Formats: sequence, C-alpha cells, structure tokens
Amino acid sequence: MTSVRTRASLLVRTVVAAACCLVLSSAVIGAALLLVAVPVYAGIHYGVAALSSPEYLPDAVSGLAGEALAVTLVVAVAVPCLAIVELSLRTVRTARERSAPAGALAQGTVELASYVLLLSSLLIALATLPFLRSALPETVFALLVLLAFFYLLTAGYVWSAHEWLRSRDDVDDERTAGGNWLVVGVFAVGYLSVAYWPGFALLVVAALCWLVVGSILAPDHVDRMRDAVEHRAAESAEEVPVDPDDVYGITDEVRRVRARLERTVGRHPAIPATVAVLVAAGCSYWAATLASAETIAVSLAAVSAVAFVGIHVGGAIRAEFAADTAILRNLEGQFDLETLAHGESTRQVVGVAGSSSDRSAVDDASAHASLQSIVTRIAGQADLPAPEIRVLEHETPVALTVGYRPAGSTLVCSRGLVETLSERELEAVAAHELAHVANRDAAVLTALSAPGAVAKLARSRYGYNPVVEPLSMLVRAASQWYVFLVSRGREYAADDGAVAITGDPAALASALETLDRDLEARPTTDLRDRGTAAAFSIVPPPWEEHRFFDRTRRFVARTVFGTHPPTEKRVERLRSYVG
Repeated sequence: MTSVRTRASLLVRTVVAAACCLVLSSAVIGAALLLVAVPVYAGIHYGVAALSSPEYLPDAVSGLAGEALAVTLVVAVAVPCLAIVELSLRTVRTARERSAPAGALAQGTVELASYVLLLSSLLIALATLPFLRSALPETVFALLVLLAFFYLLTAGYVWSAHEWLRSRDDVDDERTAGGNWLVVGVFAVGYLSVAYWPGFALLVVAALCWLVVGSILAPDHVDRMRDAVEHRAAESAEEVPVDPDDVYGITDEVRRVRARLERTVGRHPAIPATVAVLVAAGCSYWAATLASAETIAVSLAAVSAVAFVGIHVGGAIRAEFAADTAILRNLEGQFDLETLAHGESTRQVVGVAGSSSDRSAVDDASAHASLQSIVTRIAGQADLPAPEIRVLEHETPVALTVGYRPAGSTLVCSRGLVETLSERELEAVAAHELAHVANRDAAVLTALSAPGAVAKLARSRYGYNPVVEPLSMLVRAASQWYVFLVSRGREYAADDGAVAITGDPAALASALETLDRDLEARPTTDLRDRGTAAAFSIVPPPWEEHRFFDRTRRFVARTVFGTHPPTEKRVERLRSYVG
C-alpha cells in the first residue's frame, strides 16, 4: 500500500497537472478554431460580396443574384471545398501510414490548406497589433514588432536553406514531382489573383469542386489526370515518374469512405453527399432570408471550424490513446517480439532437445516459462488478471507495461532482463509493472499529454507555420513538464505498490541498482530515442554525454523533463523501508 505521504504528493502533482492540461487544452482548441474559422469566414464573405456586387460580375448576372441566392451558391461551393481538403488530409495520412507516395492532387490540396492556415495565422497576428499597441508601452511595442520582423525573416531564411540542403543531399521528400508542380501552380494563381484580377482564385475553387465530383462520379478520370500531372512534372524535372500502381490518391480514399458509407447506410455515397450539399444550400437560402450575410458567414465559419477541429483533435487524442499499441508496433519493427500464450508448454515452444542449439532453446523456453509463472503468481497476489507477456529479443535489460485496462495490459521484458536479474528481483520488477497497471498510469499520462499531442500534430500534419510553431513548442514543453511531473510521482507510487504486493523492498532496490548499472555499462541506442517507451520503462535509459553544455542538457532532460526520479533516490527510499 502506498504511503500517505506518497499519496498526498501524487494528488498535488495530479491536480496541478490537470489544471495545466485544462488551460492548455482550451488554448490549443481555441487557437485551432480561430485558425480555421478566419479563412472560412473570409472566403464566404468574399464570395457573397463578389456575387452580390456588379464590381466583379456583369450587371445582368449581379442583378439576378440577390444576397440570398449569393449565400446559397457560396455555401454550395464551400462545402465541397472543405470536404476535399479533409479527404486530401486523410489521403496523405493514409499514404504515409502505408509508406506509399500520395497522389499529386492530394499533395497539392494539402499544401494549399497549409498556406491558407499560414495566411490565417498572419492575419490573426496582425489583428492583435492594435490591442498590443494600446496595452504596451511604445518602446516595448516597437521592440516587439522589430523582433517579430526579424523572427519571420530568419524563419523564412532557415526554412529555405533547409529545403535547399535537402534537395542537394537527394533526401526523399514526401511530395512527388507532381505535388511540387501543383504547389507552384497554386502560388501562380495566388499571384495572378492579387496582381491582376481576383477572379483567378475561382480556378482553385473550381479545381477543388471538380476533385469532389470527379472522385465520386468519375474516379478513373481523376486518376488519369493525376497520372498525367505526375508524368509531365517528372519529365520537366528529368525524373522517373512515380508508378501509378504505387500511388495512394484521393480516389482510393474516396473508395474506402464509400465502402464504409455503403456498409452503414446501404446506399451509393453520391446520394448522401448530394443530399448534404442540397440541404446545406437550402438551409443557407432560408437563413439568408432571415439574417444578414455577415451573420451567416460568421455562423458557417464557426460550424465549419468546430467540425474540422473536432475531427482532427479527436483523431489526435484517439491516436494518443492508442499509444500502447504504437509502442508494441514500434518495438516489433525493431526487434523480434515473441508472444507467450498462457499455459504454453516448453515442449510446444522448442520441440525435442538434442544439439547445443536445441539445449539453448530449451534453456530459453525454461526461462520464458519461469517468467510466465512469476508474472502469473504476482498478478494473483495483486488481484489482477495476468497480462500478456512479450519477450524482447535483446540483451539490454528493459521492462515496461502498456495498456489502459488491467484486462488488456501487456508486459514487455527483454531477454537481457530475465538473464540479469535473480528470481527474487524479477518478482519485484513484475510487481512494480503490475502496480502501474493497477493504478491506470498509462491512461492518466496519456490523457494529460493530449494538448502536447495536438500541438505536435500541427507541425507533423499541416506543415511548418512560423507563427504557430513558437506557440506549439511552448504548449509541447509545458505539456511534457507536467506529464513528467506526474510520471515521477507515479514511479514512487508504483514502487510502493510493488512493496505492498511482494513485501520485499530490498528486492526491488537491488533490481533497480542492477538495471541502472547494467544499462550504464552497456550503452545502447535501441530504446534511448523512443520517448514513449522510455516513459513506461522501469528505469530511465542511460545518459549520453555531449561535448557542449552537458550539465545543462542533463539537468533539463533528467530534472525538468525527466520521466523518472533519480534511481539513487528510489533505492534510498526503498532501503529506508527495510531499516
């Protein structure tokens, strides 16, 4: 049973972390809503003004298009545009998961969306300048503007240099030649729209609507167009065109969504898609007869932002709560993980012993059976279901437990751990890991890390944004700090839980000393850079010395953002129980 002092400390840490998580979550979601709502509002406002005014269209057309009809047409166009952006994001994400090149059309759409978000963030930053000017002293405000100017200039220069070095080093980019070609095309259309006639922007809108309609009604036509763009762009760049059979494009994602819709509603997806657009347009026309176009633009921007952000924030949180399986997939990709089924016998594992390799296999199977017996017995003492056991085929001693529910937990132990520790020490380590399962530590830490996960998503999925990036880094740093603050407290609680299960604090202290000493003696990079796995491990990975600022880096990595308290303190604390 954990001590009263440990419980009180853990409660304070958790309350502080929960408050920080709530504040950061509100800030991240609010910023995301604002980033998406601004361009949607601007697009709707601009479209309604263009269709309602003879400045951009002939008098005959503008006369026929009243404000209500203009709102209806703009909404009917805006819905497919938002839909194709979402489909393109899903396409690029799925292609990345499958290690396949994404289609040029999806890449171009995602790049367009990322530049729209960049423009939105710049507009929001400019909109805050009057408030800052009235709230700050004149000298401070001038200094802030100067620093912001030099920051944007430096960020742009560094990013350009980064891209140039990548091209010189022949590093494969996620964009194909066709994707790069379409990005240039988007910039060209943007320049023409600003410099000559705003109507050039309709080319982008028409292309987005064509992608939606074509992907649903004529997917083969869209695929042929995508392949033609890839082939022409590759010829211009003197590159080998991407094999169309390897590409995962928008039409492939549409087919997957269509199959899902057909299983759900039992109808062709064109029918619910058409109904959705008609309903949105009809509701818009009805609303335009009751409210002003400004009110409708604000309302549609808010609804679109909530839907878009809700989908992607929910996806980020879902992915974060699947971190236990992600850890196992990551380890499976690096090592050979062997699953031990409960009740599996040594004879089933190794067969008949004869040669030296067979005898080694028998010894391995005996060790596995002993480990399974220990874990099953300790789980029974803790009144927990026995977890699934995965053996990491590596000499480095590693132990970690993943899973949000005791019934679905998995204990990962390396072969080096089993060979390094005595049976008594192995029991203490198993009890420590099972205490993590009983305390639901994985679920708590994952929930607290949600703001950092969403902020990290802003960079990995939507590209580099010099305005959003500093805020994203700040959110990630704050999220890591309070998550690690709680994590250190939960390590102490797991130590106390292990003592309560086994009644042998000296065994856990000895095991921690052995593991820490063995890791330092056998430096390895196998799990050192696996941040999530290291957070769930029983001891932190060894520290690699750096030529510059080693003490400062160690202080930041181990004291400020350390997932584990110092092993020496844990051992001293456990020894005090014996005394």
